[in-house]
Amino acid sequence: MESRAKIFACVGPESSGKTTLCNQLAHHFGGAVVPEFSREYLNNRQDKYEPYDLLTIAKKQLELENRIISENDQPVFCDTDILVVMVWHQFKYRKRNKEIEKLFDLQQPRKYLLTYPDLKWEPDPLRENPNDLLAIFRLFEISLKTIGADYRVIKGHDEIRLTNAIEAVNQLKLN
Repeated sequence: MESRAKIFACVGPESSGKTTLCNQLAHHFGGAVVPEFSREYLNNRQDKYEPYDLLTIAKKQLELENRIISENDQPVFCDTDILVVMVWHQFKYRKRNKEIEKLFDLQQPRKYLLTYPDLKWEPDPLRENPNDLLAIFRLFEISLKTIGADYRVIKGHDEIRLTNAIEAVNQLKLN
């Protein structure tokens, strides 16, 4: 599947500013946002989720992403992608999921912005791990290195964080 738009995925631990950053970057670059499907899915469930739910989330995230990418020629900023589901499954259940990994292989090529957990953790009914953010960040970094992804770590608060992310996108666009 050939991509017309440059794709950037924001990945990282919960409460590390992925959604805010995606929206800011899309606004700055005149791009589109692929929202996080899991939020809608889990809000509708209103109970505990199981490993099979993560596979459903991954499938639906990929469908949503492909639709938005196909409708846009401008940059696309993904407020999560299948890598997030893979890492989350590995962290939560202490094992990999081959079906989710196959879906990851179906994603269109992209560059990654890995958000560092240097922001204040914000409570949210869907967030589970305020004390494990650095461990989750490290798992993301290991995963990105393992797949050979082109990525940048985004740190800082407020305007500094956005400026760092804009600079990272500009660098990644050149690659």
